[in-house]
Amino acid sequence: MWQYYGKRYFLSFFLPIFHNLHYIYTITFQEISMKKIASKSLITIIVLALIALTAYESFAVVAPNERGVQVMLGEVTGDVLEPGMHFHPPFVSVIKKYSIVPKGMNVNFSVGKDGAITKDMQTVGSQVTVFYRYDGAKIMDAVKKYSESILENAITRSLVASVKESVGKYSIYELVENQDKITSDVTTALNAKLAEYPIEVTQLTISNWDWSEDFDKNIKETMNRTQQVRQAEQDLKLAETNAQKQVAEAEAQKKAAEQTAEGELIKAQKAAEAKRVEADALAYYNAKVAQNYQVEIKLKELEIELEKAKKWDGRQVPEYVPLTASGAIVNLPEAKKN
Repeated sequence: MWQYYGKRYFLSFFLPIFHNLHYIYTITFQEISMKKIASKSLITIIVLALIALTAYESFAVVAPNERGVQVMLGEVTGDVLEPGMHFHPPFVSVIKKYSIVPKGMNVNFSVGKDGAITKDMQTVGSQVTVFYRYDGAKIMDAVKKYSESILENAITRSLVASVKESVGKYSIYELVENQDKITSDVTTALNAKLAEYPIEVTQLTISNWDWSEDFDKNIKETMNRTQQVRQAEQDLKLAETNAQKQVAEAEAQKKAAEQTAEGELIKAQKAAEAKRVEADALAYYNAKVAQNYQVEIKLKELEIELEKAKKWDGRQVPEYVPLTASGAIVNLPEAKKN
């Protein structure tokens, strides 16, 4: 009995323990396998990442508007790198890139002690904008000798000196009208002063001229006086114009009257000439009529003589020939024969 129940008790007590131990062993073995797999995957990922990082650090691309320089362990090596892809040793070297696209900077001149002095001893201020870029042929100098701040300071100092030199050649009244000439002079002088630096100036503009308040008051007073003078000149010109207009109108009226009188005279002369021509024509007509009348009389006389000749019978012909009322010859009766 005891053996039977003892075995059952033993089995009921230890079987779950054995089952749990088997389960624990199985889970532990799987976990160990998964950890090994995970460890291998992690190592693979790390290796691939290192390879990718090495490849990434081994190449550099220089853009078309850039130039590059290789720096290895703090020392510049090789020549200037042109646009394209370039290989360099990873982790110990780097490709420094320099843009050759122009970039601008503004320099302001105040009216005070930093201002430029004109030829007539007036202090002026202005705002100057300068655009510059790295000289591709001098990139090595930019890397080895100069930093960005050094170059900007050199540009500022040279620009201030160039502006003061150029402005000093003109009076304050000539600045605006000679703006282009001053800008050209400043650009030329600035390039000459920056010749030793690895940069070149591409564009420069000067704007916003400024001067002292006292001079501004003088300008306003001068402008007022100038305006008054111009107004007086305009009034004088207006009066002269009106006088000239009146003279012109009188001249025009006189000329019109002369032309009218001349026209009337010509008209009268033409009328008189017409009358004379008409009288001449009438006289000529009358002369012709009289001439024709004389011819007709002569013809009648001849006709009468002809009739006389026809009618003559040997007797004495009367001194006259009777005519009818219409002018025809009266036929005389024939003489009686013996």
